[in-house]
Amino acid sequence: MVAVQKTLKKGFYSKYNMARVIGFNLKKISIERKEEIKGKIRIESRLDITGIKEEKTPLNKGNTVLKFDFDFFINYEPDLANLKFGGFVLLLEESKAAKKLLKEWKKEKKIEADIKERVFNTILVKCNIKALTLEEELGLPPHLPFPRVKRKKRDSSFLFRLNKKL
Repeated sequence: MVAVQKTLKKGFYSKYNMARVIGFNLKKISIERKEEIKGKIRIESRLDITGIKEEKTPLNKGNTVLKFDFDFFINYEPDLANLKFGGFVLLLEESKAAKKLLKEWKKEKKIEADIKERVFNTILVKCNIKALTLEEELGLPPHLPFPRVKRKKRDSSFLFRLNKKL
């Protein structure tokens, strides 16, 4: 335990770019079922980061809180239903790295791969769970595939092998 604490004090997070998600909030949820679900449907989803800015908070010195605004959409085609989520993710990042990230965002609308992965995964987990609940309430098929159990036919050679082992 002491070794871990010493490592953290020496700047472990900034050295290995260990930005941490410290908050998630939904500001907008919209769901609409337009038509009866029948026939072949296509379900598409899209996640957009709409903005990144520094959030003023009284947290650790040397760190910056970044606010990632997002929109997440799930569309049932052809124009059967749609879900929209809007919100933000708060990320605690070392100040130098945060400034670099903000500069890249303002210049090219790009996000470093490991930060993007962390933010996107947080959004997807939270929104997909909420979406599944809302889809069930409106009688929509789930937008994510669930595991299925399939019964296999018993093969005579399988039964023979099973009986020999006994």
